[in-house]
Amino acid sequence: MDPPDSGAESAVADGGGADDKERRYSAPALEKGLDILEFLSECRDPQSLQQIGDGVGRTKGEIFRMVSVLAERGYIERTEGDDRFRVTDRLFRLGLNRPVNRSLVEIALPTMNAFAESTGYACHLAVPSGTQIAVIARVESTSHIGFTVRIGYRQPLILTGSGHCLMAFMSARRRHRLYEELRRDDPWIDLDALTQTLDAVRAAGHVRRPSGISEAVVDLSHPIVDGHEGGAVAALTCPYLRMRNTPQEPEAILEALAQAARRISDALSLD
Repeated sequence: MDPPDSGAESAVADGGGADDKERRYSAPALEKGLDILEFLSECRDPQSLQQIGDGVGRTKGEIFRMVSVLAERGYIERTEGDDRFRVTDRLFRLGLNRPVNRSLVEIALPTMNAFAESTGYACHLAVPSGTQIAVIARVESTSHIGFTVRIGYRQPLILTGSGHCLMAFMSARRRHRLYEELRRDDPWIDLDALTQTLDAVRAAGHVRRPSGISEAVVDLSHPIVDGHEGGAVAALTCPYLRMRNTPQEPEAILEALAQAARRISDALSLD
């Protein structure tokens, strides 16, 4: 039998310890749902009800109704042929509907299309999401061959050109908070080495580095700077592959990318 599962908030009595002061209210049902979503978002493969329960420290009976509701609302989905579950992109799509992201995409897309038309190369727009990048817009190559990533693509900031660009040009305050998150994720991370890398990126004004994900791809990236924010809010990135039939040097692509990033930044600051 399921234990009583109330969605109502319960107040924590005053006069408790430090944890009580930091957390005055609890919503058990909401917390259970968030635990399930966070667990599934970190899993590469779909998970059974038993695996989800083990992952969030609850029994199958405790999570059964919550899993059913999350599936009905479209936040998770059951895979065909078995009773395993995985997260959908519903939460990501909700995030894209935030006015700041919607405005950024609307402003950037015409310039991104112009970049692809003039260079023949694909490009994408990435924003920080915790310690990862999230791609919120893309334009495919106008040639028959190209390399692109899908909207919703996520990777650790430290592995990607977009991530290095975002970290290098974001405000010092945001970078300090990010370093704390990176340290929590990996206590052994060499932040001194990362700082040297980001200093070099800032000195160059852009990112040009071999992809940390794909062989033969070179990440070319320029920051999208919001004057109101005081630092980079996104990275405009081109996955560069040298084409034999229509060779273009990376320097030429970088210059076109820089012009596109400046136009987007200027329009964003006026918005």
